[in-house]
Amino acid sequence: MRPFNFFRSPKRNPAGNAAAAGSETVPEGGTGEDPGRKRALLVRQPASVTISLSVLAVLGVLGLLHYAGSVFITIFSSLLIAIALEPPVRGLNRKVRLPRHFGSLVVVVLAVGLLYALTYLAYLEAQGFLIDLPALADRIRSAPIIDAATQKFHGIEKGVEAFSRGLAPPVPAIGKSAPVVVSQGHSFIATVFSGLGSITTLVFSLSFIPFLVYFILAEKDSLTRRTLALFPGREKQIGSLLTEIEGMMQTFLVGNAIIAGILSFLTVVLFWAAGMPYWLVLGTLSGILSTVPYLGLVLALVPGVLVGLVSFDSGLPLLIIVAGVTSFHLVAANYLVPRLVGGRTHLNAVSSTLSILFFGWMWGGMGLLLAIPIAAVLRCVLDSNPATRRLGQWLGDEGT
Repeated sequence: MRPFNFFRSPKRNPAGNAAAAGSETVPEGGTGEDPGRKRALLVRQPASVTISLSVLAVLGVLGLLHYAGSVFITIFSSLLIAIALEPPVRGLNRKVRLPRHFGSLVVVVLAVGLLYALTYLAYLEAQGFLIDLPALADRIRSAPIIDAATQKFHGIEKGVEAFSRGLAPPVPAIGKSAPVVVSQGHSFIATVFSGLGSITTLVFSLSFIPFLVYFILAEKDSLTRRTLALFPGREKQIGSLLTEIEGMMQTFLVGNAIIAGILSFLTVVLFWAAGMPYWLVLGTLSGILSTVPYLGLVLALVPGVLVGLVSFDSGLPLLIIVAGVTSFHLVAANYLVPRLVGGRTHLNAVSSTLSILFFGWMWGGMGLLLAIPIAAVLRCVLDSNPATRRLGQWLGDEGT
């Protein structure tokens, strides 16, 4: 081979056949190198670059979820509500022969009316509780058990401070004292809807959700076709994934709603019989919190125990409430959940707890409600892709 012959362009085949031109460099009877494999080898990146880009992409997604929380909460809530309302819309379309647009409108209007009626009734029942909530919080803080625990904690804190001052060098005194900043506490409503931002954003998001739910339900067939068109060659796989996610979320949402209703009714009756103040509000709240996976029992005991500490003169009613709430939760977890929900989310205890902790920190009370559905959908998506299947299996339970 002569010098610099490498930079010379190869001779063109007079017949214009690229395969014949390339066959000059392949020995007779040989197969040559696969062009696709050669291109894959050329674009392969080091593992460090791939990991760095993946970390940056994850951080970018997390930052977007945090700063645009109101937008994503509205979208995710609308999707979940639309999935839960899909069966009655489908029933009106198939059995009554009502067009999907009109059926979606009827179902959304009825759902909004029912939700408004329940919210109005709940507000009327909880109005006295919300007014007395500051005084009740002061009574809880001044309860003997809470006061003893607080004093013990302050004693431990003072001991640690004294020990640390003995180890650290003395700090010179400063003539001007540091300013004291008093931060205003958040209300209960602001804490629950903290991910939605200001009151204006909250009202806008809540008023926008019904319209978005209607559009999703009315245009479901068209949206499904356009979504499948985004993945040419994988329409069957993506269609199966969407069907699996829809069925999983419908079973999870409807089943948990039925279980929450049963537990709320039983807990309300228990609180009323035990003489608990605000028995309707606290019983309903305890029954709803009992449906939280893995943490439900602890959360369900909090309303009754806190209010019972300052409301009962003896420990017998409080013991009855703790035993009753625990029994209701165990019966629901062992009998109702397997039959109505069936563990369709397939999330293990660690991934469920971490998702509740993370989304609760990011979006407040709304994050607690959306944590499990988001983690379940993420597990399905990761499990459907061979490249990320191990991550999906890590999030899932032993049955996946």
